[in-house]
Amino acid sequence: MTNSVPIAVGSLVAIMAVLIWFDARCLADLARTDDRDLRLFTRNGWALLIVISFPIGPLLYLLYAKGPRRIV
Repeated sequence: MTNSVPIAVGSLVAIMAVLIWFDARCLADLARTDDRDLRLFTRNGWALLIVISFPIGPLLYLLYAKGPRRIV
């Protein structure tokens, strides 16, 4: 029974590392994206959504934030 604890902790650490990496990649992509390409929210709004509503925020960013270039 005690042998399963290190495996569970290792699995939890691996899953958390992947989730944090995903969050960081979305923030990095947001930093490189031009303001004209963002939809629905401003850059600060998307960053706040990504960080606070994790892991749903990064998924929403990937689905809805980028759109076709708008002619200004």
